[in-house]
Amino acid sequence: MQANRLHMEAALLSNTLHEYRDDDIDGANAVVAQILSIRSQWTVTHKTIEYFDKTGKLPEPKPEQDLLAPLPGSAEVAEQRVELARLNSNICKYQKKITDNPEHKKVDLWREQLAKMEALKQELKDKIVTLTYASK
Repeated sequence: MQANRLHMEAALLSNTLHEYRDDDIDGANAVVAQILSIRSQWTVTHKTIEYFDKTGKLPEPKPEQDLLAPLPGSAEVAEQRVELARLNSNICKYQKKITDNPEHKKVDLWREQLAKMEALKQELKDKIVTLTYASK
């Protein structure tokens, strides 16, 4: 019944579109917006009817969720991943430096910095895991 009523409302609104002048776009757009809203309601109602016909029961109501809302903590995790990628790049560079120039006078300094970066990398990985899975 509700699907038929919604379909009839949309059809009646659609029939009024010819009454608007060609240059009255705002007026026609308001009616089109109403039609689209009613059609989306009709689609939901029609899908509910189809689901009931197939299964014999009404579908479980889904919780409302804003699809464009960011996940909690996702910005911080993203920043940590960027920092991890930067660290990985620097670690590779330092490893290449050490293997290409093993007798350079700064090799000991490079090894120290490499060890610090690898420790920081492990800390970042742990932090990402904690942020990703602790909030769930």
